[in-house]
Amino acid sequence: MTASNDDNTSLPLVTSAALPSALSRLRIRHLQALDILQRVGSLRQVAIELGITQPSALSLIDDLEFAFGTPLVVRDHSGTRLTPAARAVLARTRVALQEVAMGRQIALQHGGATARLRLGASPYLIGVAVPAMLARVREHLPDVRIDIQEGALDVLVTRLAQGELDAVLGNVERATLASSGLSLDQTLLGSEPLYVVAGPGHPLHGQATASLRDALAGPWALPHAASHIRNLFDSAVFDAGAPPVVPQVECRGLLNLLAIAQASSMLTIAPATEIAKPMWSRDLTRLDCGMTLRVPPYVLLSRHYAPPIPEVEVLKACAQAVAAALFGAMEG
Repeated sequence: MTASNDDNTSLPLVTSAALPSALSRLRIRHLQALDILQRVGSLRQVAIELGITQPSALSLIDDLEFAFGTPLVVRDHSGTRLTPAARAVLARTRVALQEVAMGRQIALQHGGATARLRLGASPYLIGVAVPAMLARVREHLPDVRIDIQEGALDVLVTRLAQGELDAVLGNVERATLASSGLSLDQTLLGSEPLYVVAGPGHPLHGQATASLRDALAGPWALPHAASHIRNLFDSAVFDAGAPPVVPQVECRGLLNLLAIAQASSMLTIAPATEIAKPMWSRDLTRLDCGMTLRVPPYVLLSRHYAPPIPEVEVLKACAQAVAAALFGAMEG
């Protein structure tokens, strides 16, 4: 039932006429029953939530097993649980339930937006790239409703796969890892370097260059040890043959780190596009200390559809245009 990223573009478009008759007789309630059962592990609770009898709930599961041609539920003395096949089915049917709910929401709108986009992204990219992306989207889709949600990439990718988001803007290396085994389209956008910056009052502030030894002496404000950017920094320090840096401050969010460096005479690392903004460039000094980090390219992830969803295709095109202006066009 699952499909890898490598072969998702070769999946045939399935029409209703091509569905086996057993599948075509399934209703939304069948899919809801499997979803509830996975969540609560009780046929009795499935019946309660759907407002039906327990035998009727069991009949829904039996219909599903017949339609998919494989056992989906295991019942024993310890309770009721889903088989691996059921979990694979559920990963797809949850998306279908989300899409049906989205379609109903759009249909119920009167005189308002005719389309809706749900975009997930990191706080940094929401500040740097998303505003210009959405301005371009609204040029093409002036009535579109847009819901922007921030969070960790692995959480956002999971929500995308479950149909709760239409697209996720993130880092391609982490996105590839997080989306392993999921049929997601990836639109490459571009990348940018990270630089060391010094806040006002730091001994290196105002200098264009500094030795790596002086820079690594700190004090540093850095992302938390488990973060992707911190791993890049620690790897660069290790490759330089220097001892690990122990930061004085650890904080989530590149913009937060810039504010800390600006106010407390510390060093930090930040992306080139952000450092160039007047709110930072007036007070922070970019140091050439022989350590420039380049983050893996940014990417826009979306679910694979045949045919594509027009609103998502517009978002992709707008994201590529904005990324080319911010980070430069992707090579190749």
